[in-house]
Amino acid sequence: MESSRLFSTILFLYTIILSISSINCKENNNNLITNQAALFVFGDSLFDVGNNNYINTTTRSNFFPYGQTFFKVPTGRVSDGRLITDFIAEKAWLPLIPPNLQPGNSNSQLTYGVNFASAGAGALVETFPGMVIDLGTQLNSFRNVERSLRSALGDAEAKKIFSRAVYMFSIGSNDLFFPLVANSSLFQSNTKERFVDFVIGNTTSVLEEVYKMGGRKFGFLNMGAYECAPPSLLLDPTNIGSCSKPVAELINLHNKKFPDALNRLQRELSGFRYALHDYHTSLLDRINNPSKYGFKVGQMGCCGSGPFRGINTCGGRMGQSYELCENVNDYLFFDSSHLTEKAHQQIAELVWSGPPNVTRPSQLFFIIMFLYTIVLSIISINCTEKNNNLVTNQAALFVFGDSLFDAGNYKYINNNSAFQSNFFPYGQTTFKFPTGRVSDGPENAWLPLIPPNLQPSNSNNQFTYGANFAFGGAGALVETFPGMVIDLGTQLNSFKNVVRSLKSALGDAEAKTIFSRAVYLFNIGGNDLVYPLVANSSLFQSNTKEKFVDFVIGNTTSVVEEVYKIGGRKFGFLNIGAYECAPVISILDTTNIGSCSKPLAELIYLYNKKFPDALRRLQRELSGFRYAFHDYHTSLLERINNPSKYGFKEGKMGCCGSGPLRGINTCGNQMGKSYELCENVTDYLFFDASHLTEKAHRQITELIWSGPPNVTGPYNLQALFELN
Repeated sequence: MESSRLFSTILFLYTIILSISSINCKENNNNLITNQAALFVFGDSLFDVGNNNYINTTTRSNFFPYGQTFFKVPTGRVSDGRLITDFIAEKAWLPLIPPNLQPGNSNSQLTYGVNFASAGAGALVETFPGMVIDLGTQLNSFRNVERSLRSALGDAEAKKIFSRAVYMFSIGSNDLFFPLVANSSLFQSNTKERFVDFVIGNTTSVLEEVYKMGGRKFGFLNMGAYECAPPSLLLDPTNIGSCSKPVAELINLHNKKFPDALNRLQRELSGFRYALHDYHTSLLDRINNPSKYGFKVGQMGCCGSGPFRGINTCGGRMGQSYELCENVNDYLFFDSSHLTEKAHQQIAELVWSGPPNVTRPSQLFFIIMFLYTIVLSIISINCTEKNNNLVTNQAALFVFGDSLFDAGNYKYINNNSAFQSNFFPYGQTTFKFPTGRVSDGPENAWLPLIPPNLQPSNSNNQFTYGANFAFGGAGALVETFPGMVIDLGTQLNSFKNVVRSLKSALGDAEAKTIFSRAVYLFNIGGNDLVYPLVANSSLFQSNTKEKFVDFVIGNTTSVVEEVYKIGGRKFGFLNIGAYECAPVISILDTTNIGSCSKPLAELIYLYNKKFPDALRRLQRELSGFRYAFHDYHTSLLERINNPSKYGFKEGKMGCCGSGPLRGINTCGNQMGKSYELCENVTDYLFFDASHLTEKAHRQITELIWSGPPNVTGPYNLQALFELN
């Protein structure tokens, strides 16, 4: 029997590969964005990665100690770290799938998938009404994503994304638990069997809608053994510690009926394929035999209060005190009813590659669903060699520089408050919360948001899309703000660590392909030129201005040459912006407030005159070296002097800060000082004393991406990404 099944599997795989290999490259010249299967996630707290952060509800977990094991900050996940779907995404070589309601999402990110799950959600609208995003509403959100991608990519491309995607569901446990803790007219007016049928019926109705939109590959978990979770152990006050029979009865009914419903869908819906994990057995075995799986405690939460820490007061929820265990790795449950990251990782392994009696019809089928896409990608690589217009392997983006590019690295080191921006009002325009970007908000290359390199949640699968090493205040010289920043040389060392990590994970050949196709974006030098004007610099004082500028440029080109040696061929640069006229600089001469700084202008002029010559030298000396160079100085100065021409009302004053021109950088009470905040940030070119608004960043980005040769040349960034 086993040999027969193995033969059938091999034959099936052979047929897939044979059919894919017959694809005609010419017929598929359609500028594919990606061949990687996306992951769309629906469900409840088992899968919610932060959607509840953005709705008016008490069922949030965006506070300590949630998130402390891995992310080091609360993310909205109801755990100490990652969830099952985070590990599934990692295994599928996807970035972490973002919550649907996260304001920073873009169409480029949605091509990799999105997470609609909401803690407390059920398949029924009657479950915790008004407090959660029920499954039907999650479906409506998915429809919005579908419309957005169809509009951006066209029907044909969007159809490919949805047909190749995997759709994961964890739903129903809150529906079964809700009637036991609150009044439910639906439950009270029906038999238990009929009630469970409603739950399953609502779930399968959503599945059929997703199928109509193109979904073919689905992953499910049955109901976990929550009858033995810490809160259930408290339901019978006469028998504390016993599993709840009423909860068990409903769960057993659901778990008996749900596989039949999936079998029916497979019979009725052509191409419908699914993986169903027996989560109930997996969880119950760990509850009853924790030491077998590396836990010391299986029936008590790490965080909470009361017997078994079964009262969900974790983190001071609802203003109540709580206990927190010493070692979270000893525990199966993190709070009263949600698992630890360690437990989630174990369950994810079973979902991904468990035997047929644990994940059926077969874990191999779940892998095959992704394998089809992987094989297609391999074939597409060959097609690319024959047809350069076929964009199937997305170039990564690696970013180096200072605050113009820093996406939040400063948050992860012991940094001086002068360079921090992890507080209101930074980040409020698009992200609605501070991210570390020194602006009020953020896709032209169809990549996910490139994460800061120091973000603990990074993994090799994310690094295949790129990483951001930039740091606010950084310079090309180690003498610039020493001990307070991550200078360019240290950023290079961090990149080398990523190189080693990817080579170890992928092998030298695959890693080399990533680094040779990638684009490397640099913005550095502005802080080197400003620093000698605000602090003592022995290097500046002991050299001529020309020689000092040569040091700055020399350090920059040395790093560029090191990246070239590693495999980099495509680079993007900005010259130094017109910071001699930024608000913070315009108040340096107290006798002439509002005037541009002549000493800084002289240094910037020298740099911007010399730097293009250095790039041309690199192009002559380094075979295959290609670059985009944007005249940021002209772009910024033009907006400072003519703000209305570009849709601004104010070009020389910051939106946030204090003093003349709001040129003192106290934005957000930096260093404990008060500040002013403008009414409408879109009227302003500068957000704080020296950093631009999101609106301004978007305009500059357009010029870098697709500006004409006199603005960005010899290539623009779009042309670099399209180069093979």
